[in-house]
Amino acid sequence: MSGYGNRGGRGGNGAEEYMMQSMMIKMTMSINKQCFNECINSFSDSKLTQSETNCISSCAKRHSGAFMAMNDIQGEMASKSQGGMF
Repeated sequence: MSGYGNRGGRGGNGAEEYMMQSMMIKMTMSINKQCFNECINSFSDSKLTQSETNCISSCAKRHSGAFMAMNDIQGEMASKSQGGMF
């Protein structure tokens, strides 16, 4: 398996694992769309320019980092609401 369902020590059953993988796929697609719209300016060449490559790289890091931080916060909130301790 991918290991996404066990992130941060939280185990999961099959349904939780599926939901987590589905969420990761949706997040990846959203990041791809946002970064494409932000970074790709021209279709005059079949290859990305160095500027476009750099932009996509930093854009993807920025968006995925923000998503992971929010995911961690949501996990902590869920644990606290279930009586967990941090």
